[in-house]
Amino acid sequence: MTRAMVGLGLLLAAALARSPGALAMSMTVDGARVVLSGPVEGDECGRLKSILRRTAVRTVVLTQSHGGNAATGYCVGELIRARGLDTVICGSCNSSCSRMWLGGVSRTLDGKNARVGLHGNYQQGALEPGAPERLRAWILKYAPRVNRELMMQWTRLPTKRDMMYFYNDRAELCESRQCALLPGALLPGWNAVNAGLATR
Repeated sequence: MTRAMVGLGLLLAAALARSPGALAMSMTVDGARVVLSGPVEGDECGRLKSILRRTAVRTVVLTQSHGGNAATGYCVGELIRARGLDTVICGSCNSSCSRMWLGGVSRTLDGKNARVGLHGNYQQGALEPGAPERLRAWILKYAPRVNRELMMQWTRLPTKRDMMYFYNDRAELCESRQCALLPGALLPGWNAVNAGLATR
């Protein structure tokens, strides 16, 4: 085996060893803000606790996350509320990331296209038995002004490919990733603030 092949093998092994971490949610401190971006993999609650122990953070910024581990979303949202922090979405924050955002004392969306995506909890792509009730109770605790009719709809969406999105000026329902503005039967005219999700 040549030196070049050994070197290439070592580089490949190092890349593979780093790849799980590379896929994890990144956490970057920026003054009094910590920016969380990427997939929710399961260790975020402990990592955020560690950051909050050593840094005077006031705001958690959530960006470009399609969600992931549901239990971690709950844990981070609860930690954020316990510490009295505010949350902001820049870009998109979906699924378990939305639980993190709902933990904020003040919850905002930054910009016209910033959105929060909500649906139920799923196992192997299908709605997890018993999860909608737990999710509804949790949402009512952290966002008590939420519109209950809308909440009932998004927590019952049948697959993880379905999502109800809320923006500063609109809401839309996506079924199997096909999106259309909410039709009349699904309560038009809603947005993140008047649906009781964003605080301003």
